Amino acid sequence: MGDQHGGKREGAGRKKGSKNKTTIAREVIGEIIDAPDPMKLASAVHQRGHAMLLELERIVLDPTQPVAARIMAARTALPFMLPKLPEPKNSVGDADELVRRIQAGRIRASELRIEQKTITSQ
Repeated sequence: MGDQHGGKREGAGRKKGSKNKTTIAREVIGEIIDAPDPMKLASAVHQRGHAMLLELERIVLDPTQPVAARIMAARTALPFMLPKLPEPKNSVGDADELVRRIQAGRIRASELRIEQKTITSQ
């Protein structure tokens, strides 16, 4: 136990205030599209509209851009380009229809079992 390798050491780990990959990607995209605040890319897209979406699409499709920047641009642009799916409706009529279909399936299954019993007994 003379060599103590584990535990806290002076100067180990990421330096305080250093940026992670996501922050760096946001800043790169913000610089490319000239967004006022790189941490608020979605609000910049709302303000500038279609031209901003086209610029984000250009970044996504450009193989010379860093991968992290391309992914961040896609994550920012996709909610504006794809429609949201409607919420599923859980009405009483739908539940009644489901119950009827399940019961009809049970009846068919029991008829098949009766039919198979008569075939095997012959």
